[in-house]
Amino acid sequence: MQILILILGVLTVIWVWTWRIHMARQGARGALDAARTVANAPRRFAFRYKAGQNGISLITDPREAAAIMMMEVARARGGPLTEAQARTLKEEIMQHFNFTLAEAEELSAHAAWVTNTAPDPRQTMRRLSHLIVSAPQLGPKEIVDLDAMLVSVSEAEGVPTREQLAVLQVFRDKAGLKI
Repeated sequence: MQILILILGVLTVIWVWTWRIHMARQGARGALDAARTVANAPRRFAFRYKAGQNGISLITDPREAAAIMMMEVARARGGPLTEAQARTLKEEIMQHFNFTLAEAEELSAHAAWVTNTAPDPRQTMRRLSHLIVSAPQLGPKEIVDLDAMLVSVSEAEGVPTREQLAVLQVFRDKAGLKI
């Protein structure tokens, strides 16, 4: 009988310590999860901030801005982007930015995505024109080259429409071009 009580006591002690170790392990996991949550908070809040802004607010690269501006000029014609407009846009990107075809296709796809979520085309052109004109790495030659690129895209389907000319004029006014 005493051996049975001793075995039962030993089993009870083993069970109590196993349960305590299990509870301590769960507490440590909870503390680790809380620490990870706190450590990821700045990244999570930065993502929420950026996700709350539209795509235009996040543009900082003048090449990206130029591609979006060309897409806005193409779309100002009305209707979806045509094959001729897409081809012209890619050719201009490859020629002026020294991009490969794959890079040009990727940039034009990104520009199409941004313009889908962008506000009014004229407002978009004003914001991006300001970015282009104030970019320290761009000089007057690059500004004139961008104007030629925009004209080339606007003429991809023939004579530009009034809306395309109006969008193009927004850039020219902001850049100080008298054409």
